Amino acid sequence: MISNPTRILPILCLLAVAVFSPARADTLRWNVQSEFGITAKGVGQAISKAKKHFGQKPDDTIVLEFDAGTYQLDGKDSDFGTIDLSGVEPGPNGRLVFQGAGMDKTVLVFSDNVHAIAGRKVFRVTMADMHMTRRNYTVSQGTVVESARGRLVLDIQNGFPTPADIFNPQSDQGRYVREYVNSKTDPQLVVENNPQYAWREAVPLGGQRWQLNLVKRNAVPHYAKGALLGIKSKHGGQTYWLMGGSDFIFKSVKWTHKTRGVFRGGFDRIQVLDCVTDRAAPINGQTPCLAAPGGGPQIGQPWDPPTTGNVVKDCRFIASGDDAVAFFHAKGEISGCYIQDAFARGILASNSPEAVIENNSLVRCPLQRSKDHKLRGKLSDMIPEKPGS
Repeated sequence: MISNPTRILPILCLLAVAVFSPARADTLRWNVQSEFGITAKGVGQAISKAKKHFGQKPDDTIVLEFDAGTYQLDGKDSDFGTIDLSGVEPGPNGRLVFQGAGMDKTVLVFSDNVHAIAGRKVFRVTMADMHMTRRNYTVSQGTVVESARGRLVLDIQNGFPTPADIFNPQSDQGRYVREYVNSKTDPQLVVENNPQYAWREAVPLGGQRWQLNLVKRNAVPHYAKGALLGIKSKHGGQTYWLMGGSDFIFKSVKWTHKTRGVFRGGFDRIQVLDCVTDRAAPINGQTPCLAAPGGGPQIGQPWDPPTTGNVVKDCRFIASGDDAVAFFHAKGEISGCYIQDAFARGILASNSPEAVIENNSLVRCPLQRSKDHKLRGKLSDMIPEKPGS
């Protein structure tokens, strides 16, 4: 029998608060270099530790801090991705943040033919303030020596990779040339009468001279002698490849050499903010025609489930090797972006009628809204007379 019931009430109240109040969420900062090392192995260890922590305290925020500097993250062909985010899933109020020191201060150099970032079932991740690149040039260029039926003879410009260097024997797609203004510092994409010519093999002719055999054996390219051609050949290793998940942010991230990244499987709530895809540094004073053999951010793919809540905003996409940004069956917004000299379309909105596309500047590359992703006529016919869309 309780002699004084009024004394027990405060104790019961305190117990109720302890039982029903949520645990306090913390923000933890881990310096990757000092605690793990900024290598593929070290970053993997940091991710594993974070996943284990989220199992105990799911609503915490873990910030992986990357110091200023250039770091080699060497992946293996057998790796799913050099940075594998599979199964990263903080609680609804938690987050895993990869925080660099600045877009031009923290540089992560990935292996050429491996996905830089990959993952299945990835939730609530931010990558910010860093530059992601590859060790070697992934595109080439040269001047026309001869245009003939089914072939082109080119002199590869000094210091650029040969066609054999960028050739992917495991793929028969994504090998094209297009013409650029022959300028050392500003090789702009030629708009009029400049189709993509597909090539299938490259034959060395001695020195820097190469012959490209075309897919269409009866095609006679229109190029004049001395014309400058950008040469691309898509090959393995995406900048990011993420299948299934939600709430991923790229903020102030720059990509060079490899620029194409893909969100698949209905991945939603993707934000690409203040990001850049750009050409790499000039070679022997010659600015490259292309930034990369592939495009830029790809939200979904043609046969993926619908995706919603996506934002690509205030970005700068220069000279991508395909569509600079693409929505497939996607809802969201593409706005405030400057897009220049994309090899294909500046913006592709495929089966995405509700996507808001506004206040973008497109220079020498078109916006295409269409039911499917097929190219509509000539690229030059789609390019507005004045930049902007």
